Amino acid sequence: MKLAYLLNTLPHRGLYPADRANSLISAMKAKENKVFVPASNTSLINYLEKQQIKPCLYKTNAQLVAEMDSFQPDCIIHDSGNSEKDLIKRLKRDNRSLIHFDDHGDGGMLADIVFQALYETPKEISKENYVYGPIGYIPVHKIVYKNNNMPDLPPHIVVAFPHEDPENLTYRTLRHLVQLHIPLRISVLVNDQYKHDVTELKRFALTRKSIGIIKTNEPEIYIPLSDIVISSGSYVPYLVSQFNVPCIILCAHEEEVNYGFPTEKHGFANLGLGRKIKQSYLQNAVMEIILHENRKNAYKYKQKQLDFSNHLEEVVGLIEQVIVSKKEEEEIAH
Repeated sequence: MKLAYLLNTLPHRGLYPADRANSLISAMKAKENKVFVPASNTSLINYLEKQQIKPCLYKTNAQLVAEMDSFQPDCIIHDSGNSEKDLIKRLKRDNRSLIHFDDHGDGGMLADIVFQALYETPKEISKENYVYGPIGYIPVHKIVYKNNNMPDLPPHIVVAFPHEDPENLTYRTLRHLVQLHIPLRISVLVNDQYKHDVTELKRFALTRKSIGIIKTNEPEIYIPLSDIVISSGSYVPYLVSQFNVPCIILCAHEEEVNYGFPTEKHGFANLGLGRKIKQSYLQNAVMEIILHENRKNAYKYKQKQLDFSNHLEEVVGLIEQVIVSKKEEEEIAH
């Protein structure tokens, strides 16, 4: 079986799709595989190369289609954001199996199956080739539980907005938190792709010794050490829920406002669009978790009910079913 993986990342979502791709490629054990990435996405290219994955680069859709016709894959996995019907139609030829992840575009209608971890509720539920819910989230980090309950220390808040953070919610959040005149420890995580001036963040750190600006691409190291996480609404909430940490969501993009996972039901305080957040609204949400033990424990309990451990196995099983069905259809046709 030959596998083609179309991969792209978005500025507000982060590099998680690359980690998911790595897990799936390893688990599917294809005879041959190629990862196709837009030549313009340098942060993704560098990230893949660090993982010893050398992607095939393309500049236009026409070039991608030509590369695909040359490679002749049996299965295409599309994890590139929202797809266009015209491109997917051209890729679907020769009875190829087509698997999509987190696709709200028109092209998803032509896929054999779409795993929608970034699902909206309730309006999308009618599409029959879509699998809605957390199954599309494949854990990629080994979880080591740590005791973050240290009553002698002030509450520890981790601010972790992914990737480029286009709306600079990192800065907005920190600006609001420093106005809380209570003892707090604040760790602000900034990754290599952060597109804003880190000096602005460091100025806040000068005002309080308990504020740390940490340059890291590994939020999973710091999240379990926190009492509260503040992040956006795409993939980070899934990671946070693996550690059972109360989490406040400030959506980084309009599309995130409607996502069904990072909600009260699953143990999150979702405050809507981050760039419109009022200082008092965020501060109240923080204080509610700090002051009300029952509230904090309710968030943790809801997150504990989630189990992602079998997702890789389940997703691979469903993909293999699609591939087998396609082959059977082809044999019948001949």
